[in-house]
Amino acid sequence: MFLLVKKLSVNYGKIEALREVSLQIEEGEIVALIGANGAGKTTLLRTLSGLAAPRSGRIDYLGREITRLASDRRVREGIAQVPEGRGLFSVLSVEDNLLLGAYTRKDRDAIARDLREVYRRFPILEEKRRQYAGTLSGGQQQMVAVGRALMSRPKLLLLDEPGMGLAPVIVDEIFSTLSRLRDEGTTIFLVEQNAHLALGFADRAYVLENGRIVREGPSRELLDDESVKEAYLGG
Repeated sequence: MFLLVKKLSVNYGKIEALREVSLQIEEGEIVALIGANGAGKTTLLRTLSGLAAPRSGRIDYLGREITRLASDRRVREGIAQVPEGRGLFSVLSVEDNLLLGAYTRKDRDAIARDLREVYRRFPILEEKRRQYAGTLSGGQQQMVAVGRALMSRPKLLLLDEPGMGLAPVIVDEIFSTLSRLRDEGTTIFLVEQNAHLALGFADRAYVLENGRIVREGPSRELLDDESVKEAYLGG
């Protein structure tokens, strides 16, 4: 099993953000997580990437437990996150932000090749590589955030609301890039408020409500599920 989450619970003080969440992701899949604001979606991604500590439960990745593994070790093991809000350093250049994604690596020649590959995927970033990241449009900043994650050579790419606040044409470009990444072997776990977009893109999906998984299955089946339609797809 590529990623296996068993009965994961996370608390913020007395608030139970996740309640015995269990899910699994196979290598090469695109899996979506949908749910309302405050359902616990971001908390789950942060826990998978090591930025939040679970109260109980277990995370297995590539056949071994990583529940308590430090976040930088998870990056080295091939888990990278594109956070909600992008998390760029606005007063650093585009290229410096991208290179920060390779901070756990020492292979300079390979890093240079991967940087060229990011520029091939997002040509506008090469044009603006010397600009401060904070001067870019929202769509360009999202490209930098994705590119930064790719610089760590992830096997598992975690994305938190990659389409939020972006024009439809930019969303199409971002998701086309993600599709190509999956075709090249990257496994993707996607949190997305736009349920239509997420379910149309993913192979399978989970529905999170109040910290619990309440539905799961192939995305096409969830698109036809009456309760999912009523709650997330406008009936």
